[in-house]
Amino acid sequence: MPPRRDPLRAIDVPKFGKNKDLANDDLDDNDNDDLELGSEGGFIYEVPKNIRQGNEKAYTPQLISIGPLHYRKTILGKMAKYKLSYQKKFCERTSTKTLEDFWSFVERKEKAILNCYEASSIIDDDIVVMIFYDALFIVELLLRNYEKETAKELGIKDFLLKGTWSAGLRRDLILLENQIPFFVLEELYELYRKSLREDKLHSACSTPASDLSFLHLACLYFDIPWDKRFNNLKILHFTGLLRCHLVKNCHPSMAQESKTETVYSATMLQDAGVELKAADDENASWLDIKFQGKELNIPKLNVHSNTEAYIRNVMALEMCHYPGEAYVCAYIELMNYLIKTDKDVDLLINKGILSKEGKSEGILVSRINPSKMMVGMIKKLMQRVGEPPGLYSETGNQLNQHYKNAQKHEIAIFFKANLAILKRVYFTNLWRGTGTVVAFMMVVLTFIQTVLAFLK
Repeated sequence: MPPRRDPLRAIDVPKFGKNKDLANDDLDDNDNDDLELGSEGGFIYEVPKNIRQGNEKAYTPQLISIGPLHYRKTILGKMAKYKLSYQKKFCERTSTKTLEDFWSFVERKEKAILNCYEASSIIDDDIVVMIFYDALFIVELLLRNYEKETAKELGIKDFLLKGTWSAGLRRDLILLENQIPFFVLEELYELYRKSLREDKLHSACSTPASDLSFLHLACLYFDIPWDKRFNNLKILHFTGLLRCHLVKNCHPSMAQESKTETVYSATMLQDAGVELKAADDENASWLDIKFQGKELNIPKLNVHSNTEAYIRNVMALEMCHYPGEAYVCAYIELMNYLIKTDKDVDLLINKGILSKEGKSEGILVSRINPSKMMVGMIKKLMQRVGEPPGLYSETGNQLNQHYKNAQKHEIAIFFKANLAILKRVYFTNLWRGTGTVVAFMMVVLTFIQTVLAFLK
């Protein structure tokens, strides 16, 4: 294998410049598909101010900037040396031709990439260089995540894949404003895989990363269970990937025109005889909520330090890009109905519907009442959210009807029980019954006489 040049000089940005003629080259079928992604209108948004006000921090990267929307924020500059290190390592693991081909690809797709952003603050002159280097960093990060067990055995430490840093980095890479188009990352990864196949000296492990798609690597990094159905979906970016996981069983026809005004809380439903159960399938979609007989099955919601940021950014994507299919917003609306007090949270935790992952990262680990924290989070998530589709109208109406029927049944039982007591105490025989009726009539007549006297 020929010796490699200095990694970041393997492709000289000033040397390539910005060749506008490349944009007019004949494109193959895949190129046309990519341009269609950009021509649909943007899908990477600046979160509207009215939504950001709910929790500014949840939409703003804290460690690393990806893409153009937070590119010049100096507070994120501390991560630059780590990004540079990853970029160099990726250059070392691939060929100069791969880098040159990817640079040409980004230049050629500059217009399509710009069209993916619904923002007016992007500086065109920086976009090619920015996207190029950010893509190198992300692909290297996902490859290292896949190889981390091997790295551990070799004694190699990578703090970006450990503990708090890892959780914070994953959080930033999910943020809606911190995205680059998925098709760009896939292209770089496919070029890398191609270079491996052409490199006869490449030593393959038992299951090399090159055997997996980039989509599969992304799922591994974000702890998203792999689902073959993802291959049939158009993934826009990492935020969109998370939404696909959460609503994988949804389609437009699931939205219902009718709306449920309210749903009774979890504790009230339990008091009415509803049995709350966590769904048996660990990987069930959040939206697989079913009410059959007296049993309400709800998928498990694992709560950790990134939960609020994840949900908020997916909801922001839905409000901006899928206003008629805001299924995650509909799910949060239902949870807002079920969770009214900390007792509701405690009940859902006891039933295994709410759970926390990891003591160090769990959002429920706090000096203040963790259940109250959860109530507050759910309520805040629903603030400044438009009316989501009536996804749970039928389920909500069934629950409400069950609750009302249970209330009527309780009232009937109450009267029946008290009637039995009256009968047993005051109507055991004819003489006692007659005496009770006469006494009751005397009380009524005395009351009427008193009222008439008062009126006179």
